[in-house]
Amino acid sequence: MSERYLRELEFELGKVGIGGSRRRRILAETADHLRESDDPAGFGEPRLIAARFADELATNGARRTALFSFFALAPAAIGYALLLGLSRPGPDITSAKTLPLGLTAALMIALAPQISLAAGLLAIALAWRLRAAPAAPAAEISFLHRRAAVALTAGAATLAGVAVYAVEYSRGLPVWWTTLAFAVTGTAIVPVAVAAGALGRTARLQARTAGAAGDVFDDLGPLLDRVPLRLRGRPWRFCLLFAAAVAGAVFVGGGLDEGPRNAVAEFAAICAGFAVLGRFLGLRS
Repeated sequence: MSERYLRELEFELGKVGIGGSRRRRILAETADHLRESDDPAGFGEPRLIAARFADELATNGARRTALFSFFALAPAAIGYALLLGLSRPGPDITSAKTLPLGLTAALMIALAPQISLAAGLLAIALAWRLRAAPAAPAAEISFLHRRAAVALTAGAATLAGVAVYAVEYSRGLPVWWTTLAFAVTGTAIVPVAVAAGALGRTARLQARTAGAAGDVFDDLGPLLDRVPLRLRGRPWRFCLLFAAAVAGAVFVGGGLDEGPRNAVAEFAAICAGFAVLGRFLGLRS
């Protein structure tokens, strides 16, 4: 009877994405309990036991992966900031070897870092909100996976854009800068790839706990509720206010020469990102 129960449990664990050493450990612990009690029926239905393990492991794994992904992007962020500071004033934007490719790389290194930072911070906010939950709703775990995945993808896109930019604009950049760019991208992509692998393994766990996913107002409620503008439940009002604040900061930083142009570009980029990724990342219901 115990052997049959263990085979059924092994099958159910595989169905919810639990495999490898983790499944072997669960089966070993279950076998120990069964030897002590010799009552498989009292231990619980294998399907329910497997689902409970998947819910708890998926919740813990998603939280850890969100944190790991954020810190895995730190070398890329530091390297990007260093290269950006050392490249000023930079080459003529029309001097690329292949102009469409060069412009695409320039656009990538301007937008992708902002997407990565925003998605990473949103992942941290959701992970913090779920910090005490033994088993979070499957919908919230899905959003946590999405935010971490977008952060890592945008981070990798930034590094790829830097490498292409270094090649396309090499005639207008110092040799040491292009060498540093390749060193930074080659080094920083490693932790990003490791984090992506960890995210993929965690995402295979099939959590099934019911519950609402929530949105950015649930994640940032304690902060947003302090703003006397009735932002909760009004995602576009929140977006426009945030975009205006960023545009104002960019305007001041850019001065009268570049400030107005950069402010308009930032405002438009934030609104476009909110429209395209808002639902996918759980920024709005």
